[in-house]
Amino acid sequence: MTIVKNGDIWPNYNVNPIEIFEGGLNASPLTNATQTGYYLKKYCDPNVNISTNDATETQHAWILMRLGEFYLNYAEAMFNYYGDANVKGEFTMSANDAVNKILDREDVQMPHWTDNTDWKTRYERERMVELAFEDHRFWDIRRWKQGDSQKQISVIRLNKDINGDVIMTRSTLNRGWNDKFYFFPIPFTELNKNENLAQNPGWSNQ
Repeated sequence: MTIVKNGDIWPNYNVNPIEIFEGGLNASPLTNATQTGYYLKKYCDPNVNISTNDATETQHAWILMRLGEFYLNYAEAMFNYYGDANVKGEFTMSANDAVNKILDREDVQMPHWTDNTDWKTRYERERMVELAFEDHRFWDIRRWKQGDSQKQISVIRLNKDINGDVIMTRSTLNRGWNDKFYFFPIPFTELNKNENLAQNPGWSNQ
């Protein structure tokens, strides 16, 4: 439901299976070809033809906040406040109740959450999956102060061997991180307006 992978027929007007292995129809060395081994499908209308010779268009609403995000935000707030995913307190739903609203959807149908075991870890993964490609992950990592965990990420390459089999090779990409990135720097003009205002950590010499 979220991505287009190698071998998929997508979008609807495409007559050839997607080829994302290197040298394939939809892969490098083509300009702007995927570097992740997939293309984005989420929020894309497969009936819209964007080809040069037969382009079509349709009305499309861009979602800024949807109900799934509301339930996840509520669940996180409830767990952090009460420390127990099954406590409703003065509200009508517990943290687990809110997550289960998402898991109960007809196109999801996943087992209910019923306990507190590794709740934060499970919640962070559920949020990553549910809100994938909706411009949340970058901000969640900063909000949870987990930027350091992203210094090393896994990357893949897809290649076709002489037998026609697509081979996936995993490797590790090292990326930089500095804890000062948890905050934006305060503009110099704002610091000049208030002598009691201190620069955010790590930005004082910038």
